[in-house]
Amino acid sequence: MNNHDKHDRHDKHDRHDKQGAVGDRVAVIANDDKLDPVLAGTLRAALHDHGFEVSWIAIQKGSAATKATTKAVAAGAHRIVVCGGDGTVRAAIQALVGSEVPLAVLPSGTANLFASGLHLPTDPEAVVVAMRGGRTRRLDTARCNDMVFAIMAGTGLDAAMIDAADDTSERVNKERFGTVAYVRAGVREARQREPFEAKVSVDGQVLFDGMATCVLTANIGSLKGGLDAFPAARPDDGLLDVAVVTATGLREWGALMLSAVRRKQAASRHVHMARGGKIKIRLAERHRYELDGGTKGTTRKLDIRVLPSSLSVVIPADADEDHSSDVDRSADPATGGVGEPPALVAEVARSAQQVQSAQAVPGSI
Repeated sequence: MNNHDKHDRHDKHDRHDKQGAVGDRVAVIANDDKLDPVLAGTLRAALHDHGFEVSWIAIQKGSAATKATTKAVAAGAHRIVVCGGDGTVRAAIQALVGSEVPLAVLPSGTANLFASGLHLPTDPEAVVVAMRGGRTRRLDTARCNDMVFAIMAGTGLDAAMIDAADDTSERVNKERFGTVAYVRAGVREARQREPFEAKVSVDGQVLFDGMATCVLTANIGSLKGGLDAFPAARPDDGLLDVAVVTATGLREWGALMLSAVRRKQAASRHVHMARGGKIKIRLAERHRYELDGGTKGTTRKLDIRVLPSSLSVVIPADADEDHSSDVDRSADPATGGVGEPPALVAEVARSAQQVQSAQAVPGSI
């Protein structure tokens, strides 16, 4: 990309906000179940020090962020700060799509794929500095049936893996091991996941009609577990990336997992990939589906369309957008779950190799 193209991208997607007026009204939507009290105190102090007029709205579950954000915008908030995981962020985005009110995020969930995929700051002071001296960037979102998502929609193994990791009996492992818990849940699900009949169309053209084990549609290309399902996905190109997975059994899923670690999944014979603005997914039976890492019930159809440049997000002044959909590999899930450290890649590779070599001994994985 040449310098002229970069300038055009910034002109198209950025609204510079270098000198916000002291006294700007900020609404903080804080998921008390996710936000560490120390981080909350640091955020409060930083907002005060930078002269923001703050309305602090505590919620007890992520889905409550939609209503809280709607009320905050109606009350005149100039910026919304969401403190929580991807589910809380998605619920807030539901209320912000199509508005001019910028979203800032203090990631405090397990995977935090929205924050890591955009390289958003994870320190409360840095988040506030970005609001005061950074800029805003317009991003795409997408609508799936009657709900909005910003990262990914999926059905099949992806949704089952998330459901398994979120199960009450697994929550201790999820909190302790972060995104690694999702990888392990995925390995377990790969044992028993049966193919299902699916028809997938992209912009009116049939991409796939047959037996699949997973269908994914992405705006940001990172999966739970830190894998790049769609390495080329960008959240501001007006397109969604689609993949239909046909892998069955431990060995095929293991091979696919290793391909994803190596960013070569497009060459796999177990994946059909495409890009487009409108995606229709039709299933012969009802299956569980997920949006941005949270399961949303069961359905036989998913109608998905991109909403170009529909969300304004606060980013640091020096943010490099040209690599904004690359996963941040520098952070440690134990300190907040953002990014994909070498330990996580090693766990994915180890699990995949174990899957490939296992002889289907019950309970061995």
